[in-house]
Amino acid sequence: MSYPFATKTSNNMLPTLELNRKLENRKNMALIMAFCFMIIEIASFTTLYFILYEYRISQEFGESINLFTTNFPRFMNYIIFFAISSLLYLFFIFRYKIYHFRSNSGLADELFKMAKSYSFAVIITIGISFLMKYTDFSRLVVIAYWFSAIVLSAVLRILKRLLYFRLANNDLVCKNVIIVGAGKVGKSLMDELTHNKSFGYKVVGFVDDHDKDDFLDIQNLGQTSELNLLLQKYIVDEIIITIPSERELVNQIIKDFRKLDIKIKIIPDLFNLVMSTVQIGNINALPVVTLVKTPMRGLGLIAKRIFDILTASVLLLMISPVFLITSLAIKLDSEGSIFYKQTRLGKNGKQFGMLKFRSMITNAEAMLKSLENQNEMDNIVFKMKDDPRVTKVGRFIRKYSIDELPQLINVIKGDMSLVGPRPPLPKEVQCYGDWEWRRLEVLPGITGLWQVSGRSDLSFNQWMNLDVYYIENWSLGLDLKILIKTIPVVLKGEGAY
Repeated sequence: MSYPFATKTSNNMLPTLELNRKLENRKNMALIMAFCFMIIEIASFTTLYFILYEYRISQEFGESINLFTTNFPRFMNYIIFFAISSLLYLFFIFRYKIYHFRSNSGLADELFKMAKSYSFAVIITIGISFLMKYTDFSRLVVIAYWFSAIVLSAVLRILKRLLYFRLANNDLVCKNVIIVGAGKVGKSLMDELTHNKSFGYKVVGFVDDHDKDDFLDIQNLGQTSELNLLLQKYIVDEIIITIPSERELVNQIIKDFRKLDIKIKIIPDLFNLVMSTVQIGNINALPVVTLVKTPMRGLGLIAKRIFDILTASVLLLMISPVFLITSLAIKLDSEGSIFYKQTRLGKNGKQFGMLKFRSMITNAEAMLKSLENQNEMDNIVFKMKDDPRVTKVGRFIRKYSIDELPQLINVIKGDMSLVGPRPPLPKEVQCYGDWEWRRLEVLPGITGLWQVSGRSDLSFNQWMNLDVYYIENWSLGLDLKILIKTIPVVLKGEGAY
């Protein structure tokens, strides 16, 4: 990268030589990763060919493995298959933009695109081989090659990501950036980049025509009119504009600096919409921002449902002894049924019967009216630490959330999910406003963000905020994190009553 007027340096900035070293680091690491991917493909393909095909033939028919005589034509057919699939794989990784050493997407998304690239490459190669009448292929070799390539590439991409984070944290591959605008969006961006060095950005400073004070440890470099002088003084990779509403200023910056080898990025003026998921698209040539209720849709929703069914089924089998012991304890402790079925509202306000182990006396609902003035929550939900309706066994199973285990049956039936907002009572929903109604946009869950963030010790508004945050930022990775965090929270029995 060359800067025509980068003649000065500052004590608090890297010199040109240091920047060039960083650029070389990024290029070298990208080349090393590409070389590693190539080695993985060649090694996995040839190894599988000899182990699964040639060795098996030699064992079954007594043929000796001799690559350069009788088996060479057959081996060349596989080489052609491998070459075509590899070229197609390269096409797809460029198509999905997952060839960079610095990934712009999450790990799960990157691995999904990688697996999709390999799958498309192999399927298309099989079709091409059929048209070219190359049909003497072992299905075992092809399937094993496809599977092993995906697994090994996934491992390598995970290692690549860890290596990148390590290098970024040591400022070895980071990009120098100047932020234009120190408003709400600009300060939020500076805070993110400062506290997440793994993003690979080093904030040189910011320019703003109104705010004169430094922010955190980031220097106010002056006004936007001084950008030209600042680019002569500092070495900068990117300019990020956070005030797109000032169109004349943005147009002037683009006009002045687009001829330079500096990336210009603009953050859309959608800060008030960050609490809603947005999807970027277009209608013909016009760019369009679509508001989406939740990313929990399409293939992601299908994957979540499959994960719920499989996990809930396995858990039911594993904890069947707990079911038996709890059922006996409830029967011996108090009169009444083992299970308690309560009407709750699920997705889009649909009613369903939520199952729980009974933890209260049989006339608990009738006693509720006399206890309402002792509610310890600050809103419509009733919670009471020393609730006299709770039995001895009920107090124990509530503390460790054992009473919630029958809801695994609700998960399998499709009324609930493993992770999501807790299903509310119909009378609670009657008091909901538009904000609270957002909780009903997805299936309710057995556990959720508020359960791993304080459980009953949180206020009602905190519940709502955490539930809405989950809905708007859902991913399978987030579900897994919540499930893992639920285990120690439940074992400690904190905040549950």
